[in-house]
Amino acid sequence: MTSRFVVDLSGLKLAKGMEEKMAKTIQHAVLTSIAETHTQPEIALRFPKEWLGLVAHIDQHQLPALDKQIGGMMR
Repeated sequence: MTSRFVVDLSGLKLAKGMEEKMAKTIQHAVLTSIAETHTQPEIALRFPKEWLGLVAHIDQHQLPALDKQIGGMMR
């Protein structure tokens, strides 16, 4: 099973600056949850510039491919 979560708010009309604020809030919640699980000794993170979100993986070398794959699904 893949733990991939998507939050699509494209149907909402958000006030200026709210998109980035919501992204940071969601990222914070996910990172806090990961820290609380203590399931992996080391996790590589990537915060893409092309889309709001984050990619976490135990193999740092997988991040660029995952980023590209997820970004492609969002177009």
